[in-house]
Amino acid sequence: MDDFDVKITHILTLIAESSLSDTEKADIYVQLNVGMRRLVWPILLSHIPQYELDDMIKDPNTMTMERYVTCIQSTLQNPATPKEIHDEILGALGEVEALLVKRLPKPPAPAS
Repeated sequence: MDDFDVKITHILTLIAESSLSDTEKADIYVQLNVGMRRLVWPILLSHIPQYELDDMIKDPNTMTMERYVTCIQSTLQNPATPKEIHDEILGALGEVEALLVKRLPKPPAPAS
């Protein structure tokens, strides 16, 4: 497992084993999902080729779903994009992990 897998597994285990209600746990999972998307999208957008951006600005009506997918695919082909995404998410997961360790209610003690 790489660092990403270790961190996300630890975070999910902390949440699952906490004494939070299922609803509270689900809320945290949703926030993790939203947070990761908020980290990734600006990186993807910053790596869209300039000619694509210029064309979109000239005529926004040319933005079809197929063109949108092509833009994202071309962004991901840039070797800097996945590395930047990985580094940003890894850093954010480290912060989330530290916060959860500090603030999550501990799991209930096993019955004797």
